[in-house]
Amino acid sequence: MNTDFLKGKKILIAEDDFVNQKLITHSLNTTGVIFDIAGNGQEAVDMLKKSRYDLILMDINMPEMDGFEATEIIRRDIDKDIPIIAMTGWSSRTEGDKFTKTGMNGVLSKPFGLEALFKTLDEVLQPVTNTVVEESIPETPIAIEPVKQNIPSKPIQPPIEKSIPMKMPEVDLEMLNELAEGDNEYKATIINMFLEGMPETIQKMETNLADKDWENMYKSAHYAKSSLSVVKVPVMYDLAHGMEIKAKQQQQLEEIAPALKLFKEYFAGVSIHLKNELANLA
Repeated sequence: MNTDFLKGKKILIAEDDFVNQKLITHSLNTTGVIFDIAGNGQEAVDMLKKSRYDLILMDINMPEMDGFEATEIIRRDIDKDIPIIAMTGWSSRTEGDKFTKTGMNGVLSKPFGLEALFKTLDEVLQPVTNTVVEESIPETPIAIEPVKQNIPSKPIQPPIEKSIPMKMPEVDLEMLNELAEGDNEYKATIINMFLEGMPETIQKMETNLADKDWENMYKSAHYAKSSLSVVKVPVMYDLAHGMEIKAKQQQQLEEIAPALKLFKEYFAGVSIHLKNELANLA
């Protein structure tokens, strides 16, 4: 896709996940875009007060201040017109309505590839649609590559198997290969970030579980799920999704501990596979 329309544009990327930060910036590096990164919604608000941007890529679930709250502050106090694209792995109809009501101009459903990213940026940055007016906001947000398992029609409470035979989980690197475009050094960087970051996330989930801190358990599980959106391990993603929903709804909480145990065991197997992958890339 021709990305000339991005040359010279200044974009603020509000995203707390280091892997996703690296993926987005790598995708934009060759387009001539100038970008800054905010680690949460509060940082995004503070940076927007100091600098002018042409567009914001706004993750929804972030610590300190989430994407919805940050967007509400931006629209009310800072800039009514700047295009804002939501990035989310959670796309219920209720939340979809909230994107529109909050004043967002589009939505990228994680995980998204290069084509989806550039297509959405192109749509939102067209001169004729650069200004946000109430009449022009569609009833439903722009939906790009929806992730079916993340579109619940009612509260999801996936069952957790009490005993799952351990075997090597499937590891899908197709998305990473697409984004890397043959750059093995970049691919190795993403895999290393995943291997270094996931143990810390698991430790946070274990602490949250021990403290019965369901609010932070939900956030930690969501963070784990986000990290699994490019280095894809479907069984781990499903476990993280189940823990996220249960902690958020505070239902079936007794199933979180066995799910976390399985999650940790599967990561041990995945680590061996990915270290072999790194050896092949060297």
